[in-house]
Parts: sequence; structure tokens; C-alpha cells
Amino acid sequence: MKYIPTLLADDFAKGYNIKLLNADTYCWDYPLVYNDGAKRMQFVYLGEITERGKEYLYIRSHLADFSDKLNAMQLLREAELCSLSSICLKPYTLSDGTKVEGVYVQSIFPVELALQNKEAFLNVVHEVANRADAVEKKYLGIDK
Repeated sequence: MKYIPTLLADDFAKGYNIKLLNADTYCWDYPLVYNDGAKRMQFVYLGEITERGKEYLYIRSHLADFSDKLNAMQLLREAELCSLSSICLKPYTLSDGTKVEGVYVQSIFPVELALQNKEAFLNVVHEVANRADAVEKKYLGIDK
């Protein structure tokens, strides 16, 4: 990882719970504070990808595995509130080998822009965390 340690240096110094999970992914237990004083945490995963020779930050938060319990209409309505992120499905494999599709809030953000404007980068991280937490709280009744 070339950029994320630099972008998160101040947040590491503040003692935020940010861990390197593997060579490709950091996990930030991102703190959210609501207007009513409620505090919640949301896992946000950060990685770096290269697409067509350009470098991007891959910022995402897992909501749930897709199932009949999820109402697609509600997810689409919630997606309308995303401005810098999106709600999507992404296939992955569980530790037991089962293939599933996860529901994520994600953003692909240009590294160049993040390096020029760290506040914009942190706004994207916040939106991903906030949207994921809102969906979990409102529609799933969980806090992961």
C-alpha cells in the first residue's frame, strides 16, 4: 500500500482503531456521532486499485449478505441518498467455500484527488460509513 498510510497518518496519531488486515486492505472502525448524541461504529475497508493505469482508493463497508430478508426497493431508495458512494452487490467466498453476494456501500476515489484534498477523501470515508450504518440501523436492525 503506497497511499493509505500517508492519508491516514493523522488518524493513526489520534488513536483511531485502524488495522492492516492483509497486504491489500485496511479496516477502520469508523466512529459516527449523531445529532441526538448517539455514537455508533462502522467498519470501513480501504484498499488501493489500479484501473487503466490510474490509481484509486477502494472504500467500502459491508452491510449484509444478500438474501430474501433484504428488500431491494428499500435499498434502492436508500441509494438515492448516496452522493459520493453507491450501494452495490459484490460476490465473495465465505471461509467455508460458499459463494455469496454481499451488499456494500462503496466508493472508488482517485488517489490524486485524495492526496490534493485530504478533507474530500475523509468526506468519502464518512459517507460510506454513514450510509452503511443508516441502512443497517433502519432496514436490518443490526450494528456490525
